[in-house]
Amino acid sequence: MSDDKHEETSQDTLEILEKHREAGKVLQEIKQLLGDLVKPGVRCIDICEKVEAAIIERGARPAFPCNISINNVAAHYTSPVGDTLTIKDGDVVKVDFGAHIDGYIADTAVTFCFNPDLLSLKEAADEALKSALKLIAPGVETNTVGGEIEKIIKEYGFRPVRELSGHLLSQYVLHGGKVIPNISLPHGAKIEEGEVYAVETFASTGSGSVSEAPYAYIFSIQPVLAPIRLREARRIVRFVEGEYKTLPFAERWLAKQFSRGRLRLALRELASKGILRQYKVLSDRKGSYVAQAEETVIVSDDGCEVIT
Repeated sequence: MSDDKHEETSQDTLEILEKHREAGKVLQEIKQLLGDLVKPGVRCIDICEKVEAAIIERGARPAFPCNISINNVAAHYTSPVGDTLTIKDGDVVKVDFGAHIDGYIADTAVTFCFNPDLLSLKEAADEALKSALKLIAPGVETNTVGGEIEKIIKEYGFRPVRELSGHLLSQYVLHGGKVIPNISLPHGAKIEEGEVYAVETFASTGSGSVSEAPYAYIFSIQPVLAPIRLREARRIVRFVEGEYKTLPFAERWLAKQFSRGRLRLALRELASKGILRQYKVLSDRKGSYVAQAEETVIVSDDGCEVIT
């Protein structure tokens, strides 16, 4: 490779990483507002819409719908149209949200604990994340980080959620090819300089395993070639590909563009053809509680830079 070509590639990489940082700065600012937003008595839909609007006001776009996952719900709950779900005293509330600049993503999550008996659960997720971030550096294997996460969470007397993990971020791709597990695994992938990861930890009072609900409020379009019968479904695909590309979106977002009755029929057809991926709500067993912590990092030559 010529010096000119190498310099051009390096400049492209610097510009890409700067866009991740810009997205991370947006999330940093919004995290400072969450304490006033997330309280008992507040409707989840109001939090979702205010967080998403705040991302747009700061010149970025939501990388996925704001998730508000309460108590045993671990992930993938965003408010549907007309949602009346309200935060209550005693709830453990995870707020997971992301932003992107030209498809370059930052992702973060914070747990709010309104049950004083469960503050150590939040602390377990937070401390596991801190320990994981100290380990991340070029050449370190992802399963080594997962083993550390599992160790810290178990030291607190809780279980890590085995099916959920941190993930590599790339342009318009929220979950890249490498994952950072919440548990120890026999094998992993090498972390490399310049990679961008969302590192997230989940601590549970339950089984440490999540199952899918029969419903989903978050979707993404998949590159599947299949005939689409409904005209409204074809319109939705064109709209989503233009607005969100391969990133997840909420039915709630589409309801502002399409009539609700036709929207439901269209989404059903797209799901049946495999064109629509459904992110079904994930929960541990009933009566349990899950806490989450998450930051986005850029892997540097000797560690990592936390950008959220």
